[in-house]
Amino acid sequence: MPLERELGGYEIVGRLAVGGMAEVYQARPLPSTTPGAGEGPEVVLKRLLPAYRNDGAHVKHFIDEAKIAVRLQHKHLVRTFRCFKSGADYLMVQELVPGRTLGYFLELLIQSGTPMPLPAVNYIGWCLLDALGYLHGGIGASPPVPLVHRDVNPSNVLLSVTGDVKLTDFGIAEFDGFPRAEQGALRGTVAYMSPEQVVGEAVDPRSDLYSVGIILWELVANRRLFPQASELDLLARVRDAQIPLLEPLRPGVPEYLARVVRQATFADRERRFQSAPEFARALQLVARRNGWPLTVEALNPLLGR
Repeated sequence: MPLERELGGYEIVGRLAVGGMAEVYQARPLPSTTPGAGEGPEVVLKRLLPAYRNDGAHVKHFIDEAKIAVRLQHKHLVRTFRCFKSGADYLMVQELVPGRTLGYFLELLIQSGTPMPLPAVNYIGWCLLDALGYLHGGIGASPPVPLVHRDVNPSNVLLSVTGDVKLTDFGIAEFDGFPRAEQGALRGTVAYMSPEQVVGEAVDPRSDLYSVGIILWELVANRRLFPQASELDLLARVRDAQIPLLEPLRPGVPEYLARVVRQATFADRERRFQSAPEFARALQLVARRNGWPLTVEALNPLLGR
């Protein structure tokens, strides 16, 4: 199918991705279009797939995601500027982050057998926790309305060419007033789910923190936690949360960093970090003990700078 040249008042530069219910384009506003507040010269245009235009449930899901996303303003979250309908299309305009996903970098490093520098691992985790602290703390609403992302995984983390770390995709996020799925429904990326999420229990912010713990484990170990597992085996292994120790897998990993990752990935949520700020403070201590920067300079070796 040929790529459309224009969509909703935007010139299409190229298609970036196609997902289960939406497709994503790089685009720029046409001369006749007045960009929304904050939009750059190029943006991401997210469109509900045409097959779902007349499906009320999918339309509602898309609009609900936009209602959540447009409220979010944090340096480590991808901005969504607006959502609108153009003809038969439902569209979201989002920030363009030039770069790659963390999943891309992880796969590249695994294939090359070259582990990510530990200061970069620590900094990426700290940035994600900064974003989650904002989400879990009530996203600036009064009274606070905590939001649980529910799909924190490497493919939803963007690393820009300038070193920005940004969490994206709020398609299954939930907070009071915006239920995102029926109770017990299994939605998200199974390999990064918490044990309580994979068995269909209600989740709270500690589920997102568990997901960050799994990401850190994989970045330190330079391998996937559950490679080539069948669907049933994967569900069972996530449920049981049997996480191998890091020290045998990455000789030289600081003992305290290994302990932090271990605490983040306990099956019992009462034994994990209880908040994003608590987890972030632990990573700050890791950085201080090892002389690592908690700035974009930590990513320089990863980005080839």
